[in-house]
Amino acid sequence: MKAFVVLNRTSGQEALERVRGALDSHFGSSRIPYEIHETRKGEKLSEIVRERMRHGFDLAVTAGGDGTVSAVIEGIAGSPIPLGIIPTGTGNLIARELGIPEDVDDAARLIAGRPRSRKIDVMKIGDRIFVLNASVGISAAVISDTTRISKRYFGRIAYFWNTIPKMFTLKRRKLVVMVDGIEQKYRAIEVAVMNCGILAKMLYPKAPEISIDDGCLDVLILGTKPFRDYPLYLFGLLAGRSPDILSRFIKVQRRVSIRSKVPLPVQADGDMIGTTPLEVEILPGAVTVLVPEEPAPEAPII
Repeated sequence: MKAFVVLNRTSGQEALERVRGALDSHFGSSRIPYEIHETRKGEKLSEIVRERMRHGFDLAVTAGGDGTVSAVIEGIAGSPIPLGIIPTGTGNLIARELGIPEDVDDAARLIAGRPRSRKIDVMKIGDRIFVLNASVGISAAVISDTTRISKRYFGRIAYFWNTIPKMFTLKRRKLVVMVDGIEQKYRAIEVAVMNCGILAKMLYPKAPEISIDDGCLDVLILGTKPFRDYPLYLFGLLAGRSPDILSRFIKVQRRVSIRSKVPLPVQADGDMIGTTPLEVEILPGAVTVLVPEEPAPEAPII
C-alpha cells in the first residue's frame, strides 16, 4: 500500500506538525510509504489528486477540513481507491458523520490499521463533486460572511455568531424546487439539499433520519411564521430545543434543482460556488472511505 497525503496548510503550523508526527509514527510502524502534498492557494486540488493516483498510489489521505476532504473525494470519485480522513478543520462534519475520531493521532492510527471501508454517496453539481450539502438561503449568507480567520480563532461558534444578524434581516424568497421531475413553488429562508444526517439535525432537530450511504438525497425546505420566529428559531437550536417552524422534507432519488427569479448565492460543503439556478445529481456509492468498526463518540455541535 502506498498513500498520497494532502495537507491543508491553512489549518495552521501546529496542526501540520501534529499530522506529520502522527503519519511518521503510525504509517511508519505499519510500513506504509507515503507522499505529502501541501495545498497551495489557487490550485485545482481535485485534478492534482486525480493525476497523482495514476502513479502507483492505492490510498488517498486528507488532513484538513470539509472543503479539503470534498476536493480530494472529487479526485477519486468513481475509482476503487479508498480515502482516509484526518480531521483538522473547523466543522469536520464529514468525519463526524462517519464516526471518524477528531483526534489527529487516533485518526492516523485508524487509517494505518487498515479498518473497514464504507461506500458513501456524493452529489454532482456541474462538473464538481460534493459530500455534505448544498443550499440556498440563510446558510449560504452565513458562510459567505464567515472568514477563515474567524473560523480558525473561534471554531464552529463563528458560524452561529454570524447567523444572529442574518436572522433579523434575511427575507423569505420565492423558490422553485424540482425533485425528480416534479416541480413545486415555496417561500422559504432556506432550501438545502442534504446528503448527511448531522447537518439536518443541526438545522432542524425533528428531521428524519438521513444517511450518507442510502442512495438518496433529502431536501429541507425551511420557512418561518412571523418575523419574530427568526431569532426564536436560532435561540431554540442553541438551547437544544426543537423550534416550532414551518418545514418540509422531500426524498430525492435522482436529481433536484432550485431556481429563483433573482440569482441567489449558493454554498456547497461550506464553500461559495456561485448563484442559482442550482442543479444537484446523486452518485450512489461513488467513494470508499476508511471508517472505524465502532463510531467515535459524537462531539458537541459547537
